[in-house]
Amino acid sequence: MYKREFEGVLKSGKAPKSTLLYGACAYQNNVLTQQLLTLLQIGGEEKVMMYFDEYNFTSAKNFLSQSSLFGDRNVLIVKTDKTIPTKELEILVGLCAKNDSSYFIYQYFGEDKKATPFTKLFDKQNDGVFVRLFKADFNEAIQLLQNHANAIGLSIDRYALQHLYMIHTEDLSLCVNECEKLLVLGKEIGVNDINTLVYGLGSVSMDQFITKLLEKKDIKEEFERLIDGDGIEEIRIINAIQAHVTQLFLFHSYIKLHGSFDAKAILGYPLPPQLAAQRSQQSIKIDLATYHKLSNLLIDAEYHLKKAGNVEKTSYLLSSLIKLQSSL
Repeated sequence: MYKREFEGVLKSGKAPKSTLLYGACAYQNNVLTQQLLTLLQIGGEEKVMMYFDEYNFTSAKNFLSQSSLFGDRNVLIVKTDKTIPTKELEILVGLCAKNDSSYFIYQYFGEDKKATPFTKLFDKQNDGVFVRLFKADFNEAIQLLQNHANAIGLSIDRYALQHLYMIHTEDLSLCVNECEKLLVLGKEIGVNDINTLVYGLGSVSMDQFITKLLEKKDIKEEFERLIDGDGIEEIRIINAIQAHVTQLFLFHSYIKLHGSFDAKAILGYPLPPQLAAQRSQQSIKIDLATYHKLSNLLIDAEYHLKKAGNVEKTSYLLSSLIKLQSSL
């Protein structure tokens, strides 16, 4: 099922006996798990958590096999990027279906296609559900961040949240961690605070890096700082550039049609005025044929980074970006 359907299950007040959560958003995986635990009102002594390599089938089976005389529950949470053997999953799910006091939550963070065969085990017959999570669209992501900020008591304006989300290349988990740090300031957070405090000394703004890339300036120093200093993965850099170029293309097309720009009409959400003006100016400097060429180059680079295991990724990405600049 999809996230919205699962949220409906939680609102009904009846928790599934076994739950598989997988997909493209680790943050939502953790949030839904916490909501499920809240519904179950689990005490610390009633749950066992197995992180990544800690999973042990014998221990898991023994824990779920326990019966309770006092109404306690046995909740097993396995959080891993590795698949559990099918036979073992069948047994764990089956134990929960038979034991009124046992619940199983399988948080899988590996490839979607490897989890797909397991979904048939988490069926209605076993009182189970599976939830595939997709990357949140922009407005949903900002709302999730706003919800988290409200929950922890952080006062932050929407533009600042948008800015935070974009500079962290649309990674909700990183943004949530930053919100926790910003809370200690004890004041309302604005865009200038994000620029000053989140980038930090020696750090590179992804937005500034991409702007420099598209202006055909020397990017080698900033590139090294992104990879080595900030530890950003190559594929995330490519994805951030793709998102930026797509935004520019949308601005370009809108301006050609209407003679002016309106960020909310173009993107479905507003941008800070200065950033919207910058996008507009950047977009009209690139013609349609070049947008097509840039898109193809980025798709090709993404494919090779994901599929070619013998490629030295950092060198390949840098050479791809230099090639991209030569196309401008």
